[in-house]
Amino acid sequence: MKKLLLLGLIMLFVACPSPQKNTAMIAIRDGDYARAKEQILIGLQETPDDYELYMLLMKAEIGLSQWIAATEAYQRGEAIDSVKSMNWLLDDTRNVSVFWQAFYNAAFAQMGDKGYEDALQNLAHCKVLDPDRVDVYILEGGIYGELNNTEMARKAYSAALSIDPDNPEAYLLVGKAFFEKGDYDSAMVKFNAATENYEPKYDRINRVLFQNVPEIDNALKHQILRLWKDNKTQELDEVVKVRLGFDGGINAHKRNVETFYKTTDGIAQSYYWLSLTYRKLKNNDRALQNLTKSLDYMPDDLDALFFTGELLVMDKKYEDAISYFTQITALQKDDLYAWFYTGVCHQQLKNYQKAIDIYEGKVLALDPNNSDAMTNLAFVYRELGNNKKSLEYLMKVEALQKE
Repeated sequence: MKKLLLLGLIMLFVACPSPQKNTAMIAIRDGDYARAKEQILIGLQETPDDYELYMLLMKAEIGLSQWIAATEAYQRGEAIDSVKSMNWLLDDTRNVSVFWQAFYNAAFAQMGDKGYEDALQNLAHCKVLDPDRVDVYILEGGIYGELNNTEMARKAYSAALSIDPDNPEAYLLVGKAFFEKGDYDSAMVKFNAATENYEPKYDRINRVLFQNVPEIDNALKHQILRLWKDNKTQELDEVVKVRLGFDGGINAHKRNVETFYKTTDGIAQSYYWLSLTYRKLKNNDRALQNLTKSLDYMPDDLDALFFTGELLVMDKKYEDAISYFTQITALQKDDLYAWFYTGVCHQQLKNYQKAIDIYEGKVLALDPNNSDAMTNLAFVYRELGNNKKSLEYLMKVEALQKE
C-alpha cells in the first residue's frame, strides 16, 4: 500500500508543469507578457521539445502585439506535434478569435513584406480556426494576385462570395481577377454587382454620418474624404464637431468616418474598373460615363482623372481634357505625364505659345531628356516659323536616340 501511495506521488510530481511554465501561465493571466516570455525562454532551454511552451510563447507574443513572432512560435510547436498544437488552440475557446486575429495580422504584414508563402500558411491556420471569415479569402486572393496567379486569386474571391454573396469588395476583386485574365464580359458582370452591393452600404453610412445635416452637401463629403486621406486630424475634428454636429469629434466617430471613406473609395473603384472594361471593349462613351460616376464619389482620384483626360484626347475634346489634366497638376505638381498631355492639348488647339511654355517650363524641367516633348517642340516652333529652334530640338532628339 505504501509503495502504491509513493508511486502516486511520483506520478503527480512528474505530471506537474515546470516552474517556468507555471510562472509563465500566471504572468499571462496577469497580463505581464514580457515576464511570461522570459520564463518560457528559460523553460525551452531545459525542455526544447515541449510543444506547450511554444503555445504559451505564442500567447505571450500576442500580448506583446508581435504577430509574426507569435505565429513563428506556433509553427515551432506545430513541428513538434501538429495535432496537439492545433487542438491546444481550438480547446481554448475563449481565445480562438484572438489566435485567428494573430494569424491574420501576421499574414497581412507578411504580404506587405512580400513573404507570400508564410502569409498563405498563416491564412491556412485562420481557415481552420474559423472557415467562414470573408477577410481571409479576400487577403488570400490579394496574395495570389501579387503572385500573378489569377486563377487561384479568382477561386479565393469566389470563396468569399460563397460565404457572403452581398460582399461588394469581393465582387470588385473577382472582377479584377477576370479583367487580368482578359475575360472582360465576366469582369463587367462582377463590377456591376460590386456597384449594386456598395450602394446600400454607402446609403447606410451616409445616413449615420450626416444625420445632423439638413441637406447633404457633396462639397462637405469631398472635404471629409480629403481630410481623412491626408490624415489631417485636427481639421477633421473641427468638421465633425461643427459641420456634422457631433460633440465627440473625430475621436468618437473615427470608425464611421473611416467606413465612409472606405465605402466611397470602393464604389468609386468599382466604377473606375467598369470604365477600364468598357475601354477594353472599345466603348469609350460608356467608359467616360463610368469615369464620371467614379469621380463624383472620389474627385481627387489621380488615375480616374488621367484616364478621363486621355479618353477625351482620343475623342479630340481637348478643352475638356485640359480641365482634367489641370486638376491632376493642382494635386500633384510634378506629374510629368499630366503636364505633357496638357501641352499636347494646347498644341492641338493651336495654342502654340502655351504649349511651348508647358513643354519647356514643366515637362523638360521635370525630365530634361524627354524626347517626346522635344519632338513636339520641334513641330510647334516650325509652325511658328522658327526653323532654327525647331532644328535645334530635332538635333537633340537625334542625339538622344544615338545614346
